[in-house]
Amino acid sequence: MSSPYDKALKLLKIRPHHSEELTKKLLMRGFSREQIQETIQKLQEENLLDNRQFAQMYLDELLRTKTFGFYGLKAKLMQRGIPGHEAEDLLKENLSAEEETNIAQKLINRERDYDKIKFAQKLQRKGFRSDVIRKVLEKKQADNRKLLA
Repeated sequence: MSSPYDKALKLLKIRPHHSEELTKKLLMRGFSREQIQETIQKLQEENLLDNRQFAQMYLDELLRTKTFGFYGLKAKLMQRGIPGHEAEDLLKENLSAEEETNIAQKLINRERDYDKIKFAQKLQRKGFRSDVIRKVLEKKQADNRKLLA
């Protein structure tokens, strides 16, 4: 059987991980918490595991490729083992209300049939904050009024 360090290195070669995510995977493979803690510490000392860097990199990727709001992004970060408070701090630093509004605006612009209720529900499912949803829907209604005038 390989050591937890060897297994962790194999996992890190596939893709970067957060220490919590790596801990879960190593626990599933039968290693003790003590072995895992030593392994995580060693990887951090060797700069092979950096939680902050991983979180930032993963958030950048999500912002570049996905259309989620603040809470949707927070949930995605937490799925990768990033604690809620760290995810929130990272989002506050990297996602302004204006940027979140722009993401929601792109989503609404893709819609052929605009149904206010359905669209509000879609944005809510994707984790957008209520003030962003309200702002985007108000802008869409104003644009529709201009078109009809």
